[in-house]
Amino acid sequence: MRFKEKVVFITGGTRGLGKAMAKAFLDEGARVAVNGRSKEAVSRFEDEFKGKDVLAFEADIGNYEQMESVAEKVFNAWSKIDILINNAGVVNQLMPVEKIKKEEFDRVIDINLKGTFYTTQIFGKKMIELKSGRIISIGSQVGFFGEKGFLPYSISKSALMVMTRSIAHEWSKYGVTACAVAPGFIKGGMNEGLIKKEVFVNFLSKRTPVERMGEVDELVSLILFLASDEAKYINGETITIDGGMTGFTQEPLLDFIMKGK
Repeated sequence: MRFKEKVVFITGGTRGLGKAMAKAFLDEGARVAVNGRSKEAVSRFEDEFKGKDVLAFEADIGNYEQMESVAEKVFNAWSKIDILINNAGVVNQLMPVEKIKKEEFDRVIDINLKGTFYTTQIFGKKMIELKSGRIISIGSQVGFFGEKGFLPYSISKSALMVMTRSIAHEWSKYGVTACAVAPGFIKGGMNEGLIKKEVFVNFLSKRTPVERMGEVDELVSLILFLASDEAKYINGETITIDGGMTGFTQEPLLDFIMKGK
């Protein structure tokens, strides 16, 4: 077991991708704590993993005081935190830049960027005291170049990549390292609604050279690797997992030219 007696905290870990990661870490011997904003989701998580080494909290990462309380409770229970997974996040309603409402922009930034920073700072201070820790943040492929309709989300995820690099530069001397992942389109998590319609699955699949969406277990496997000792020299980096979508065009210029011959 790669994570025997390791303490892992996963934001947004009560459902979707976060819950899949929680299960994977538990299967590898870890003690896992999660938070969620829904009381019902927290209760379902506790019921599903009853008897396991888990803690679940109803808390919003955008609320600094709530996350401070969560961190104290995790430490009171297990006396350490080895791995922080910044998984919680939301996507904005897709719309052109000129139509984005202030409330929608603030909602995405407050959760994806400010909330992730708050959690990282709070748990990071504990890691610094212990002179050990690993932080992994879930970014996005759109954080590299942006995408039409995704401006608030793209900004928030791009900022996480810069945050990851800055943390690596500042906290490595304390034994705390950081990295991020930039997924493309995954069959789960935020895309659960889309994948219920075949037309969207086909559209998104064609945007990658491998002509399919990624699977949740493929992303989870990468997270486990980056959290493990095998990846301890990976620091400050953002690892893309998108089936080759970054920079890919469905019809290369050469193919377009050859059509006319």
